[in-house]
Amino acid sequence: MNRGCVPAGAGWLIHALGLTANPLRRRLDRVAAAAVLGVLIMALTAVPLVAIAWGNAAYQAGQRAAAVAAATRHTVDAVVTGQPTTQVLAVSPDAQVTSHRAEVRWTGADGAPRVETVEVPPGSVVGSKMPLWVDTSERIVAAPPGESQARGSAFGVAFGAILAGEALCVVLIAGVLAIANGCAERAWHREWEIIEPKWTRQG
Repeated sequence: MNRGCVPAGAGWLIHALGLTANPLRRRLDRVAAAAVLGVLIMALTAVPLVAIAWGNAAYQAGQRAAAVAAATRHTVDAVVTGQPTTQVLAVSPDAQVTSHRAEVRWTGADGAPRVETVEVPPGSVVGSKMPLWVDTSERIVAAPPGESQARGSAFGVAFGAILAGEALCVVLIAGVLAIANGCAERAWHREWEIIEPKWTRQG
């Protein structure tokens, strides 16, 4: 008697689903094939739809965050008042980042002067002007996220969801086949225990 294991592959799926005549087809094959087909359909339809939905939600959240940030932040014209200093930071053995920092001054909304040491563009000299983002308390803040950032974040969320979803589907298919193979293995052993004594007596 042939050992009854459930193989993976399109050919097995077609035969197991009953799309072709196969006298050796078992109920286990049909159940396993139906489960695998269901997971494949989920991988091709549900996973992309969920990923798109998550990406859209991330994009909308990014747009709302950008709107809130834009409402509480504004730019001022800052003037470089100190000699810029250069600092080289090693982020890896083969990569370095150069940082330029200098003291800048600007006039706050209340008319009072403000002075801070910040990152300045390369090539800045004393007297150079640069835009600076501040909040309503004149604290230096990052610029509000732009459209490209919102789209990039949404794409990252959607792509990550697709990768996670497809990986989960692969694990589910592997699990279904492993369970089916285990059941087939046990069934084969039970059948062999019944048939072996008969063959032994006939021999």
